[in-house]
Amino acid sequence: MPGPFRDYDAFAVAYAERTQSNAYNAHYERPAIRALLGPLAGLRVLDAGCAAGEHALWLFEQGAIVTAIDISEPMLHLARTRLDPGAVVLAADIGQPLPFADASFDLIFSSLTLHYVADWEPMFSEFARVLTPGGTVVFSTHHPGMDLGLTDYFTVREIDDRWGGFGADEVRVRFYHRPLHAIMSPLLNAGFRIETISEPEPDAELATRDPDADRVLRTKPFFLFVRATKTTDRVE
Repeated sequence: MPGPFRDYDAFAVAYAERTQSNAYNAHYERPAIRALLGPLAGLRVLDAGCAAGEHALWLFEQGAIVTAIDISEPMLHLARTRLDPGAVVLAADIGQPLPFADASFDLIFSSLTLHYVADWEPMFSEFARVLTPGGTVVFSTHHPGMDLGLTDYFTVREIDDRWGGFGADEVRVRFYHRPLHAIMSPLLNAGFRIETISEPEPDAELATRDPDADRVLRTKPFFLFVRATKTTDRVE
C-alpha cells in the first residue's frame, strides 16, 4: 500500500494564502460543504485533513469542540497559529488507524482530503469506529467526472498532476481518481446511511466576481459533497 502523499509540504504557505479568498475554495467549496452541516455548538468535531485550519477555525467559531488532524507538518504549523488554544491540532494519517478512542466524535468533517487516500474501506471503518452511534460524516472530494484526461473511468488510479499559481514553478500534487461506485461502496460497507449527495451550482455572485471560474464550474464537474450518518448496521 503506498504511503501518504506529502506534496503540500512544499507549498503550504502559498496554498493557504491563495485558497483563503479564491473562487474554487473560498466561494464554492467552503459554502457548499458548510451548507450540509446543522447546528455545531457543543459537538465534538474531527476535522480530518485540516490543512491550514480555514474550516477548523470556522467550526470552532460555530461552537464546536474541534480536533484537527493532517499529515503535513507545515500545514499543521499554520493551523496552530490560526486556531484558538482550545482546539486540538495533531499530526495523523487518515489512511491509518486513528489515535482516538471509540465514539470520540459526533461529526467527522473532511474537506477535499479523501482523494489523497488510496484505500477507503479501512478509512471509513475507522471513521465509523470513532463516531458515536448516529454520528455524521460530511466530506467533499474530487468529482468522479472531473476532467483528468482518463482512458479508463472505472478504475481507481493514482493521478500525478502539476498545478500552477502557487509560485514561479508548477507544484506536484498526487491524488486518486475514483468512479462513483468506489466512492459510495466503502461508505455503505462501513455502516453509513447516505443522506445527501450534492453537486451545487456556483452562486450568482461568482459570475460577477470571477466569470471565468463561474463558466468552468458550470460546464465541468469539480467537487462532490456527501453527508452520511452512522447506523448500527454494517455490511460484512
